[in-house]
Amino acid sequence: MSELLMYALSNAYSEHGLITRDGNGTSTNSTSSIKPGNLHGALGNWAVVCYGINISSIVCSGLVILSTILIAFHNRHLLTRPSLRISTSIAVCDLAYSICQMFIFNNAYMSKLSEIHLRAFLWIMSGFSLSFVLLSTCMGIQLLLTVLTHKGHWANVIQPWYEVGSFFCAFLITHPYMYLFKSVQWIPSAQLFYLNDKLSVSRRNVWVIQWMWVFTGIIFLFGIAVFTYLKMSQVWRATSTSQGTPEKLDLLDSNTMNAMTDERKRYIRSVTFRVTCYPVIPIVTQLMLVVGNLMESPPYWLYVVSNVMPSTQGILNFLVYMMNPALDIYRKKFIKRLLGIKQKTREKFGRLEDSDSEELFPTITQPSSLYSTTPKDHHFNFNA
Repeated sequence: MSELLMYALSNAYSEHGLITRDGNGTSTNSTSSIKPGNLHGALGNWAVVCYGINISSIVCSGLVILSTILIAFHNRHLLTRPSLRISTSIAVCDLAYSICQMFIFNNAYMSKLSEIHLRAFLWIMSGFSLSFVLLSTCMGIQLLLTVLTHKGHWANVIQPWYEVGSFFCAFLITHPYMYLFKSVQWIPSAQLFYLNDKLSVSRRNVWVIQWMWVFTGIIFLFGIAVFTYLKMSQVWRATSTSQGTPEKLDLLDSNTMNAMTDERKRYIRSVTFRVTCYPVIPIVTQLMLVVGNLMESPPYWLYVVSNVMPSTQGILNFLVYMMNPALDIYRKKFIKRLLGIKQKTREKFGRLEDSDSEELFPTITQPSSLYSTTPKDHHFNFNA
């Protein structure tokens, strides 16, 4: 994982002779060649696993984007739902990030890039990674305003700017990768970007332009997820099952929770829990990266987890997208259609006509024609 920076992993890998560092924080073998049979560096076979996960994430992200486009043609009003728009924007981030990851695991390609291309590559990856966290933070803000504080009118004012603001801020915050540090190099043996500068300067700059924001977002999202769960558990106990779900019923678009009737509370609680899954994804995928950058000498297993977990973002977002409350009406139609097809199949093949039934399953008084020896039923031609 390129963003688990060299200053955090150098001590761990220097023990195995993969990386050496002098007093100024520079790597003396940063451009060492790749050994035959060790194409993926320290990751080894785990790089192949990450390849497969990233391909799956690319497919899942593509499905999310495609389905949103089709839904927009069918019902453009659904694009006003912040949950649907944010989920699609996250899919764009995951798609771009997974594609970049595919190149990251190709040491032969990365080793040929010039410094300016390496800087641009690092900026793009960091920008989309931070955009993913900021978009998830916007979902947390939406939950804070609509569920926890009942300030839905404030949410209606700022929610159209979630996507634009997240992308703009993420790439603006991370753009110093293009000119900070003395140089940016690629380390084939560890599959990492190396930021050539003093160790203290590297740590400070990287935390200011990326990891401080990721860490703050994770803390905020964790608090939102916990408080939302506690509030839903205390306020909405089990009530009667909802008798139906109108198309426009969406917790994130309501101005207040006070107007909800009792027969809707069970469904709305389900909606809230499903939407709360969005803040959980960055906690699962980014937490180990932050921990790795906090440690002076992280273990090898943390290096592997830091590569694997971010690759799963597209898959996790797809699963949460499929539970999006804005798509409930389409899920119900799909399930109803499946049940209709199943019912028609039963009616067509599950019942037999009485005459056929009597013919195939003979009774004592009426032998089956299949076994009848009556001459009029069977004509034997021995000359055939």
